[in-house]
Amino acid sequence: MNPKKHSQSVTSKAITISFLILCFTSSVSVLRASSVAVYPSQDLASMVNSYPAGTTFLLQPGVFRMQYAIPKNYDSFIGQSGTILDGAEHLSSFSTDGSYWVAHVQVSPKTSDPSLCDASHPACDYPEDLFFDDVPLTRVASLSQVGPGKWYLDYSTDDIYIGSNPAGHNAELSACRYAFYGSATGVKISQLTIEKYASPHEGGAVNASIGTHWTIEYNDIWLNHSTGIRIGSYMWINHNHVYENGEYGVSGTGSNVVVQSNDIYSNNYAGYEYAVAGGTKFVNCYNLKIQYNNVHNNHGPGLWTDINNDYVLMEHNDTSHNIVAGIFVEISYHETIRYNYITYDGSDPRGSSLWWGAGILISSSPDVDVYDNIVKYCMNGIGGIQSSTGTGTYGPYHLENLSVHNNTIYQVYGTAEGIVKSSVYDDSVYTSWNNHFQNDTYYLSYPTTRNYFYWLDAYHTLAWWEEYASLH
Repeated sequence: MNPKKHSQSVTSKAITISFLILCFTSSVSVLRASSVAVYPSQDLASMVNSYPAGTTFLLQPGVFRMQYAIPKNYDSFIGQSGTILDGAEHLSSFSTDGSYWVAHVQVSPKTSDPSLCDASHPACDYPEDLFFDDVPLTRVASLSQVGPGKWYLDYSTDDIYIGSNPAGHNAELSACRYAFYGSATGVKISQLTIEKYASPHEGGAVNASIGTHWTIEYNDIWLNHSTGIRIGSYMWINHNHVYENGEYGVSGTGSNVVVQSNDIYSNNYAGYEYAVAGGTKFVNCYNLKIQYNNVHNNHGPGLWTDINNDYVLMEHNDTSHNIVAGIFVEISYHETIRYNYITYDGSDPRGSSLWWGAGILISSSPDVDVYDNIVKYCMNGIGGIQSSTGTGTYGPYHLENLSVHNNTIYQVYGTAEGIVKSSVYDDSVYTSWNNHFQNDTYYLSYPTTRNYFYWLDAYHTLAWWEEYASLH
């Protein structure tokens, strides 16, 4: 999808939103207005500083290049059709140096953690990206690695070395860290295309991590280096297209957050290991609701709650073609997973057992209820993991009180249902921790010849599983 052609009709409301980090600074007298038009030729950050809290900024069509803002309380930012916030600078001057094309830029050096990167993207954690015609090139860690489709940034000289001829291409380097950021309350961001921000690891192009009560709706958010939307508490994320971001589509920490009716797909283009990237990742969230989203083709888990989340509801989501899991609950508490449609999820190049992935995967998390889901043709269906992971905020990370019931599972190969455990644990996860799989419906390709169920450290037939489940 080309976000520049994507249009949506939404009623504009005079609601406030605050803009983020400054690309430009100037002294402007404070004016009074309930709404004001802002044009691409104007400095958005200065405009925000010039008007009182609670102003609605009507962003006019065109490209707001290298623009950042820090909103005030109850500011609103409403895009007109064709409004784009672009965090990249346009590159037009190149020289040649042997087999390289070279451009000189000015950037702030940033350290990188190569352990976060997969083998083919050794510099994934550096925040700047180079684009030819909206397609990111692969950044490498040294000049010697530069070749066709690859590039290197020498922070000591501010020179970019490119292995492909930029002639005839729209070449852009992402440089601004965020589009919106700050501690304001009640910000609204709507109907914008937000692209190519150099957000660092686990940062967001839209970053509400220290704000509250933000509304993010009807936006196209793509090609940002780390996360498209970084959540804060009391946040409403509604009807956005969040896709082709470098690490996650949506991630972060907060209480009383609703993520609803978004299209979240094809995230993790930067090449992070899929243990630290994917469609979404939520940490230390309380009372999180994830509903009616379409989450697909992410290079990592689709919907992922990891570390001390408590009271999470995931319902009426469609997930497909995500790595590790469509829905992944990890070392968290009190979650309900219901009415979801999970297809072709859970593949993992590392392996094919429940340890590596499933359509719905619950890892070392107590009090999870999984029911009325349809899970079709995933690497594995619905699985639990008990590994040695310690204790969190609300108690031990034990796979206890897992209730899986009234689901429908279609399985060709792999495991339809079951639990695997680390060898450091005894059989309590099977016998006394109150974990149950009951009243599920199975459509198995080879029901009489394959063992689709794993329990008590062994694979079992459908007949064994149904008899055992009926007695427990």
